[in-house]
Amino acid sequence: MQRLGIVGHRVLDPEAREFVAVACSTLIADAQRETKVAGVSALAEGADTLFAEAALSSGATLEVVRPYDGYEDEFTTVSQRRRYRALVEAAGRETHLPFSTRSTPAYEAAMRRVTHDCDVLVAAWDGTPPRGTGGTADTIRYARSIGRRVIHLDVRECVIVRGAAG
Repeated sequence: MQRLGIVGHRVLDPEAREFVAVACSTLIADAQRETKVAGVSALAEGADTLFAEAALSSGATLEVVRPYDGYEDEFTTVSQRRRYRALVEAAGRETHLPFSTRSTPAYEAAMRRVTHDCDVLVAAWDGTPPRGTGGTADTIRYARSIGRRVIHLDVRECVIVRGAAG
């Protein structure tokens, strides 16, 4: 089994959203030609959710990481909450991290857990430097530091950049 994890931006313009959705479906389908696939996601709005939906639509299993108790409150609209709940219910596994409230350490731990639980990290990223810990750029840097392969979905140019760790 191959595990593909996701990190990425929450806010994507319409073109980037479409690109991420299609790219995730393509990457998962390509991996499934070789072996069974599990998608690993913290289900944040944006890239994480698009990836999780692509995994399920492709017949892959879904493993989710919940950063803290009450994480569902991140989803402020009825449709966002409904989507989040549906993904959690469809997941084959849910990992609850030991944080009680929203915090940078909770997000950082969630991204590191996703990174450790996958074989390949898919990163929907605009290429900008880290603005702190626990975000997309910081997680990519961490993934590369532990030798995790990273596939960059460049959301500015809407291209897939397949690369190795390091």
